[in-house]
Amino acid sequence: MIGRLLAAIAGARHDVLRETPADRPRYTATAIVLLTTAAVAAVSATFALTMAVRLPLGLAIPAGIGWGLVILNLDRMLILGMTRDTSPWRNGIGITARLLLAVLLGIVISTPLVLRIFEREINAELEVLQSERVAAFEEQLQQNPRYAAIPELERELARQQAVADQSPDGQAAEDPGVMAAKEKVAATKEVYLEAEKSAQCEIDGNCGTNQPGIGESARQKMAARDRALADYEAAQAELVEAQARARDASTAESRSAAFEAERLRADIEDRRADRKREQDQFADRTEEDGGLLGRIEAKSSLADRRPGIGTASLLLTLLFMALEVLPVLMKVLQLLAPPTVYEQLISRMEREAKANAARKAAYEQTIIDDRDQRRVDLEFHQAELQYAAGQRTNERLVNEQEAIAADAIARWAATARGQSRQAVDTWAAATRQPQWPPHGGYHHNGNNGREPTLPLRREWR
Repeated sequence: MIGRLLAAIAGARHDVLRETPADRPRYTATAIVLLTTAAVAAVSATFALTMAVRLPLGLAIPAGIGWGLVILNLDRMLILGMTRDTSPWRNGIGITARLLLAVLLGIVISTPLVLRIFEREINAELEVLQSERVAAFEEQLQQNPRYAAIPELERELARQQAVADQSPDGQAAEDPGVMAAKEKVAATKEVYLEAEKSAQCEIDGNCGTNQPGIGESARQKMAARDRALADYEAAQAELVEAQARARDASTAESRSAAFEAERLRADIEDRRADRKREQDQFADRTEEDGGLLGRIEAKSSLADRRPGIGTASLLLTLLFMALEVLPVLMKVLQLLAPPTVYEQLISRMEREAKANAARKAAYEQTIIDDRDQRRVDLEFHQAELQYAAGQRTNERLVNEQEAIAADAIARWAATARGQSRQAVDTWAAATRQPQWPPHGGYHHNGNNGREPTLPLRREWR
């Protein structure tokens, strides 16, 4: 059973190999090499699926086995498609194409295995590359004018928000006009109080003239007091007006600051959202760097930094490529060598099969030709019978037409004689002359003969 399976994999006939024991090891070795290549391809595909798409091992193993069967079928097709050809150019082109395809398959199969073998070194190199990418990305974000302006916008937002949060009275109290008005009120008040004190002191007689009562000096000081009071009241009115103006301006400024703060807050949030989106996208790309392509890049970078690892990786790749190319090389060497007994038997069987097929085809063609000839004969005989039947029909038709014509002529003649006889009788009756011989007899008919003459009868019409 195993021998039959190995022979089928190698593309050989087990029944013929039993007659050529010397050729059996060659095809057994070819089958084992094909199975080995397929097994390596299955393992490589399993590693690739776990690294590239991060499939669970339970799913990656069946998929890898399927890929191994595909490679087995391709290698088997490459070997079976290589046969001895009388044209060296055609054979050389076919062998070159199959070798190139085998090299391509070897590269595809060897890459995941090499990555798996140097997994630790590649993981370390991936971390280094990711750190470099993160540092470069952060520097790029810091140099981006859109994101670099965020701290300044935040400070401006805090200032505008502080202005918006202040009460109108508090802002009005700090207004320069209000403060100047307050100073004027304080100064006029002090002048008024001093004038009031001086006038009262004069009235009481405690100062000035030192005479109690309202005299000229007291009246002057009272007038000065009244002027100071008017100035004080005017300063108070100016303070109230300045406070109203400052309160209105503060309210407008607070509203403007609140609107500006809202605009700055939306702008800052948009910039932060854009920066967060770019950071998330970079994080996703960085996470994908651990896949197959990222590991290939890390392997290339590692080979540049450590030439020894690059040499070892190249040797392993060449090893797996040689393993894939080996079945094709074995077949090429087999074609270059003299034909084996197995190949001679197969060639003889093919020639016999072709001869049998040719004889069978010729026999079938003879049967077909004979059947066609008989069909032609039958159709020809049918045509002859139809022709004879047509002739008989035509003869009968002509005879019938002749009889019908003779009968028609006879009827026409009888009718014509009757009509002529009637015409004569009519003419005779019209002339009323007797006919001789009155009682019958004979007369000449113009044909040198005689025919009886009937008695003339008179008919009245």
